Amino acid sequence: MKKNILFICVLFISTLSTHAQKKKDLLEEIDKLRKELKTTEAELNSSRKKEKATLTQVETMEAQVKDLKETNASLLTNMSSFTELSNQKAKNLETSLKSLQEKDKQIKTINDAISKTDSTKLATLTVFKNALGGEANIAVQNGAVLITLANTMLFGNDDNYVIDDKAKGTIEKIAKALNAKPDLKIIVEGNSNAINFKNKSIKDNWDLSTKQAASVVRTLQNDFKVDPKRMNVLGKSEYGSQSIETATRIIIDPKFDKFYNLVKNNMKNEAKK
Repeated sequence: MKKNILFICVLFISTLSTHAQKKKDLLEEIDKLRKELKTTEAELNSSRKKEKATLTQVETMEAQVKDLKETNASLLTNMSSFTELSNQKAKNLETSLKSLQEKDKQIKTINDAISKTDSTKLATLTVFKNALGGEANIAVQNGAVLITLANTMLFGNDDNYVIDDKAKGTIEKIAKALNAKPDLKIIVEGNSNAINFKNKSIKDNWDLSTKQAASVVRTLQNDFKVDPKRMNVLGKSEYGSQSIETATRIIIDPKFDKFYNLVKNNMKNEAKK
């Protein structure tokens, strides 16, 4: 009996000791698990913070990407506009350059025509200088060749309009030069400044200057066979006089119509090239 009780006591004590050890181990395990839980919770919190930070960075990057896309789209649009504008400016520049080239051609054409016309005038001046020598004043004025003859030499005195026989030799030389160049046209300009009119049929200097110019033209036509279609008469009275001593001027027509046609034809020829 005592042995059984003792056995039971030993068994109970052994059981209690084992249970106490297991409880201790269990408590240690629980404590360990709690520590691990705290560590896990801390890591979880840290991960959540990192995730939140990452999400914020992602949102920021997405916003930046959006801005970059919008900026890129704007740049592409601006680039397209700039390219279009540059192309337009290039076209405008090319058009302006062509226009300048055309104007240069026109200027060159006009300059060439002027040079040719000037050469013709110089040749005409030379012809009449050679023909008349010192018998008349010959010059180029306002684009025309002028032959100036004193009225006293042509008509004997200022208030006369009949050609003096002594002057016919000079008029003949002028006629020969004109007949040698049938393309030349002339204007005979009378300038008179008479004070007294012995011939009462003459009304005034307008009348006299016109009659004097007509007399020169009539002599060129009737005596020396100059084509009358090439000649015009102009009376300027005393208002065309440059001095008290009056003179009759023969103006070699500058033929502006011919100059214009020359320029026009040259421009047409340049356009065909």
